[in-house]
Amino acid sequence: MKISRRPMLTTIIYGLLAGMAFMPMVMVTSSIIHWTAAFRLTIWFVLAGYLVILTRWGKVSLLSIFFPLLLLLLLVFWGDTNSAFLFLALGVLSWARSGICFQGSLLKTLVTEVALSLGAGTLVVFFAPHSTITWGVAVWMFFLVQSVYFVVFEDFGNKQEERAAPDPFHQARTQAERILSTSP
Repeated sequence: MKISRRPMLTTIIYGLLAGMAFMPMVMVTSSIIHWTAAFRLTIWFVLAGYLVILTRWGKVSLLSIFFPLLLLLLLVFWGDTNSAFLFLALGVLSWARSGICFQGSLLKTLVTEVALSLGAGTLVVFFAPHSTITWGVAVWMFFLVQSVYFVVFEDFGNKQEERAAPDPFHQARTQAERILSTSP
């Protein structure tokens, strides 16, 4: 079985870029709105960007993630605790990834999403980020854990490879090699 490393590697690189951009994004938005709302809005932007990537891989419409992102955007400006917002952001990520973009077996999907979401959330809490710089590192660590999703669901990469039409040159070469190897 071949595992497509593209989604896993892209998730890691996206997490790194999001982690590096986290502090500047919070600082710029906090000059306009309150720091707590700026922090949440930055998390929302990072999540929205990742969900756009997931919709492209899952070959679903961008409109399909509109409602989950709108719901989370409303929660950016409503509520008092960042912990509740981050927990809901984990839920929206799981909903969009496994419920909209890559639908699969319910039990495997549920177990994987709970393990990845709670595992990544627990690591972030254990890491205890206390400044925007450490939050940027925590964002990258979160996406490192989320990249494991594409290891668990390795058939995602195989489905993409199966959709591609077989290369006629490669087929002809294989046939020629088979004929030459069986000739006396």
